[in-house]
Amino acid sequence: MSNSILYVDDNPVSRQLLRSILSQEYTVLHEASDGQQCLDILKNRVVDLLLLDLNMPGISGFDLLQLISKLDLDNPPTIIVVSADKDPAIISQVLKGGAADYVTTPYHSDELIARVKTHLALRSREIHLEQLVIRRTKELTSTSYRLEQAQKQLIHADKMASLGQLAAGVAHEINNPVGYIHSNLMTLDEYLQDFQQYLEATKTIADTTGNDRTKQQFEELYQRLDMAYLQEDVRQIIRDTLKGTKQIKQIVTNLKGYSHPEQQEWLHHNIHDLLESSLSIVSNQLKYKVKLQKRYQRDLPKVYCIGSQISQIFINLLVNAEQAIENHGQITITTSLSQQSLNSHQPSVDICITDDGKGIDEKIANRIFDPFFTTKPVGTGTGLGLSICYNIASGHGGLISMQSQPDRGSQFTVSLPVNIDQASSKLT
Repeated sequence: MSNSILYVDDNPVSRQLLRSILSQEYTVLHEASDGQQCLDILKNRVVDLLLLDLNMPGISGFDLLQLISKLDLDNPPTIIVVSADKDPAIISQVLKGGAADYVTTPYHSDELIARVKTHLALRSREIHLEQLVIRRTKELTSTSYRLEQAQKQLIHADKMASLGQLAAGVAHEINNPVGYIHSNLMTLDEYLQDFQQYLEATKTIADTTGNDRTKQQFEELYQRLDMAYLQEDVRQIIRDTLKGTKQIKQIVTNLKGYSHPEQQEWLHHNIHDLLESSLSIVSNQLKYKVKLQKRYQRDLPKVYCIGSQISQIFINLLVNAEQAIENHGQITITTSLSQQSLNSHQPSVDICITDDGKGIDEKIANRIFDPFFTTKPVGTGTGLGLSICYNIASGHGGLISMQSQPDRGSQFTVSLPVNIDQASSKLT
């Protein structure tokens, strides 16, 4: 048997007797002639059972019971006191002090072996139960964590859904007034052209048929009102306003496409269009501190994907890149076609978003895609953004990778296969 037994007695004859009896059943035996040797062995070896004599010079058995209880042992040994003292008060004191059993001498070898076997079996059972409790506790803790994580993700998803519905409603409300403002401006532009024709015709008639006084009065009024400038400036104002309403309509269209849950279908999308729609949504956040550079490869094939989810990746990465830039900096978006496909059948489209911000410490670089991990201050980040992006990319058969150097910036690369078998997708 592999149980380890230590017997402590200052009498060598007693130790020899114990060895003779125990060696019939056990092979891992240790002996000590005094209390200090016992403590040294316990500190350096795992002992399952300790046979302890009470009356020893120096450190007595009573002292050892107290000292052993103070040792920081992972699995303290089961203690059986072996003594010739039959005083009930002594026996009670020993059992209260931590001993599991008390054997009086002289004893019969079969009785001693039986007690040793019983206590070793009890110890083995106790250790097994403790390990079972520890394992079950770990399982429950892990399950509790997963439930908590799932609950937080559901809360986050619910918030995003509410935000999407709100954004869709706001976009719808904005779209109506912007629509008629844009329509009215176009009509006003047509009217202005008619007024200009009328004004030019009137001026021509006055110049050719009017008397000198009429011509002079008309010319003075034309110059005083600076009609030439007004005509050009009004046209420019209308052009600028039309351009602005067109941008608003485009933002509203992109926002509705991003937020509408019914648009979660698989389609072939132009990656550049998804990037531009994402940029229009975050443009207000970028324009004050970021110089944007685009390096788009021409004639990229369309990617089979859920457009709103890929836009969610781009928006998250762009916002993170902006937040990594403390004052002013540059974000570069590069697209390319990679013939080294994510699988053996087709190429992939790579989208690199690079910033020159503060970068990411290599000590935490391998944790940035973990759920709930964030470097942002408490209350400003959930730690779910990159994790969700990673899951979206993975669900599209793609991946996200990151390269970063502290104080020199970061580069996130999203690789998406041109086509994916929807039946095998994790997002279906």
